[in-house]
Amino acid sequence: MKKLHRKALAAFMSLILLFSVSSCDIFDLDVNTDPNNPSQAAVDLLLANVLSNMSSSLAGGFNGASTGFMAQTTANDDFNFSNASWNGTWNFLYSGPLKDLNELVLAAEAQGNNPRYLGIGQVLKAYYFSTMVDFFGDVPYTEAFQGDADSPIKEPAYDDDAAVYADCLSLLDKAIANFALTSTVAVRGDLIYNGNMTRWRKLAKTMKLRLLLQTRNVSDVAGQIQALVTEGDLITSSADDFQYEFPTAVTPDFRHPWYQAAYAGGEAGFSYFGHQFMYEMLLNGDPRFPFYFHRQTSNVLNPDDPTDKQTIPCSQRTDCTYGYFVLNPNITNALFGSDPDGLSSSEEAYLAGIFGRDRADPSGIPNDNPIRTIPGSYPSGGVFDATAGSGGGNKGSSVGYFPMLTSWMTKFYLLEASITLGTDISKVAASESALLNSALTDQMNKVWDFGSRGQTVAADESTWGTAYSWPITFKTRAALRAEVIAAYPTGGTPNARLAYVLKQAWFANFGNGIEQYNAFRRTGLPADIQTPLQLPRQFALRFPYAQDELNLNSKTPVIIYDNPSAAVFWDTLKFQF
Repeated sequence: MKKLHRKALAAFMSLILLFSVSSCDIFDLDVNTDPNNPSQAAVDLLLANVLSNMSSSLAGGFNGASTGFMAQTTANDDFNFSNASWNGTWNFLYSGPLKDLNELVLAAEAQGNNPRYLGIGQVLKAYYFSTMVDFFGDVPYTEAFQGDADSPIKEPAYDDDAAVYADCLSLLDKAIANFALTSTVAVRGDLIYNGNMTRWRKLAKTMKLRLLLQTRNVSDVAGQIQALVTEGDLITSSADDFQYEFPTAVTPDFRHPWYQAAYAGGEAGFSYFGHQFMYEMLLNGDPRFPFYFHRQTSNVLNPDDPTDKQTIPCSQRTDCTYGYFVLNPNITNALFGSDPDGLSSSEEAYLAGIFGRDRADPSGIPNDNPIRTIPGSYPSGGVFDATAGSGGGNKGSSVGYFPMLTSWMTKFYLLEASITLGTDISKVAASESALLNSALTDQMNKVWDFGSRGQTVAADESTWGTAYSWPITFKTRAALRAEVIAAYPTGGTPNARLAYVLKQAWFANFGNGIEQYNAFRRTGLPADIQTPLQLPRQFALRFPYAQDELNLNSKTPVIIYDNPSAAVFWDTLKFQF
């Protein structure tokens, strides 16, 4: 199925090119019709284009910034944007995939007998525009894409963010109804579910759950959420996951954005991973670690050497918590029971490769690309961390994917609903602990599925230390889950239970920072993430509007994105450090 998706994308990209570079048909004598400029693109081509371009955008800039906000990477981890920061993304989305999506919906409506394409378009419109609201608040919606109309709207109004959300929920209801209709039109161009309407219907219902939960602090949604859970038909199996698998072709390069940064070209260009995230996974013996991260070096830098000293993480500050792992006695004692000078050569070599940054470390950027920890084989398709080695050179499988709405995310939603709203989850799991175990099982299995492709991975995690000469002992998946579930605060307060669940979601949702960023703004959890070392701006409650919009559209609101007054409508916490 995955190979089919990659071949389908390549085929549809070729067809799109043919659309714009087609030759004249010598038998077509209708001089009033230009065959090189069709008045409307085919819905299957539009669908393929939308899925490809939107998935790349979400997995790229949106995911990069939000993982930085949540201290998993250092992208924008100091929250310091300008209005020009999102010019390219905003312009691309509104002139490209969002416009194509609008055309897809209009074309399916105009055809009158196309409920499947229409339903898919409605689900995607709900997902993509609710995500735009999550990041930007008010956005052009009702008047967007009217520039080609008979009476063009060149300065579209910004719709209220709550109104856009309400319309997205309405679109999902319409999509569910459309999926129940019969149709003779076969769906092509579907790079996600290959035209399977049962799975699209599950996605529509699960997305509705997602949006309702997002608004639980501003609306009474308990009854609607309970109805969805009682009805069932949600994404609770990984077979139904809403995920985009990137093609592996090099020219043009549509591979996962993290793969392009870390493995395309001659030298790794990925920024940094957050130290706390890597440290806690090592401390937990989490077997996802060598799938998530790849060490590029085993050489220990010398703090007495001037060049090495300025390359060492946090060398220009004294307030780092983690700094250079191999020289930090708190870390070496926690992991190996020894001060740095008592480490074995294998322990030194292993820790030397854990090379990232503390949160919002403002130190300058040395020439350390070749020694930074880079993405592993999950989710970007890089290298499983069997042996330290440089990035670049198109290494690894390059089979990357972006998890947009998965079975484990659904189960985390249901856990939050159970804890905060009293939702009866008995139809899905016997208890909150059982549901958490199920969520972690699904996610860990997905890590093994994607992370093992094109890799040689010993099946038993307990043998990894011997197989790869690692000084670190990783737990088996089953052992880690048993440990996590045993510590679940079953009798604790709702806040204690929710904090525990969302800390596990922090580890599990690696690769989709959007989910983490939204959950944090709803709840302020997990609350134990390292405080930024420097804060030129406050926590980003949303993104700033593009400078081009401010220049060209007089209706663009003027906001201060880190001020509580700019928070998205569902964000009642309005977090500030």
